[in-house]
Amino acid sequence: MYKLSIAAACLLFTGHSAAAVNFSIEKDFVEIGLTAPLTDESYLFIGADSDDWIGIGVGYQYQTAAHWRLNAYYEYGLYDDWFIEEVTSIDGIKTSSHMIDLSASLFWQKYSFKSGVTAERIRNGFTWITIDDTNKYSVYTGAVRYFEHIYLAARYEHHYATDESDMLDFNQGHANEWEVSIGTMKPIWHFYPYAKVGLFSPNGTYFGMESSQVTWTIGGAFSF
Repeated sequence: MYKLSIAAACLLFTGHSAAAVNFSIEKDFVEIGLTAPLTDESYLFIGADSDDWIGIGVGYQYQTAAHWRLNAYYEYGLYDDWFIEEVTSIDGIKTSSHMIDLSASLFWQKYSFKSGVTAERIRNGFTWITIDDTNKYSVYTGAVRYFEHIYLAARYEHHYATDESDMLDFNQGHANEWEVSIGTMKPIWHFYPYAKVGLFSPNGTYFGMESSQVTWTIGGAFSF
């Protein structure tokens, strides 16, 4: 799942850019995508990452009032089926996912607030044995403070998953995620960089994880 950066979102919905190439780097993990407006209220996303994921998504926004906006996003993704590849050495079997993200945003003076929910259905390419099959849900909230040249953002998300596979309750559990980021509001040669630190903490066990994990991410959006 690709999370649209604040800089890219500002570019899309203020008419400053026809499109933007977004990327993020986290240790040895790289994600890149293209976001482009379809209409004044909608955009298209196409992306991929270094874990052999590819996805395409469509987003829509509706301005309900002067300071309120409703957002909807759907994404279809394909992953490599890691179990089939390791056990049978068969490459090219894909696990598919369908994800929706529904949220509401409030803009007030130099602040913005956003809260929403997500749901994702992940299913294996093979049906005779299922490893990755799971239903994932989350609820999140965040706030952004805009300055003249930079922004500061904070976000909290609670994750919940139910196992639908042949595994013994592996793909399930609860987890909490906190993120803090800083980025530029004005471009540096058409580039909007940002940096982010995150803490992912499972409640007990979440997808086999039992301990908290701190991540550092750098990224940005190239506008053109």
